[in-house]
Amino acid sequence: MRAIVFFLQLVFWLFVARLVVRTLARAFRVGSAPAPPDAPRAARARQIEDLVLDRVCHTHVPRSGALTASIGGVEESFCSEACRDKALAGVARAS
Repeated sequence: MRAIVFFLQLVFWLFVARLVVRTLARAFRVGSAPAPPDAPRAARARQIEDLVLDRVCHTHVPRSGALTASIGGVEESFCSEACRDKALAGVARAS
């Protein structure tokens, strides 16, 4: 009987601890302010942006932050000027 009471107390205190941690995490969450409840659903949804792959270092970069260059008539995306320059140098060596 004592084991059952101990187990139930343990479950109760773990539940309380979880609630406290989640409440504190929500209170100190860093990020964008929540949209007002009367805002349209689309405005409340987080903006999701397409990622592009840098073919030099294989890093995924948001399309808006990527640097681009035309290589062989194809628009390529890069994470940095160093990767873009490396790709352009490779094309120059190949030709």
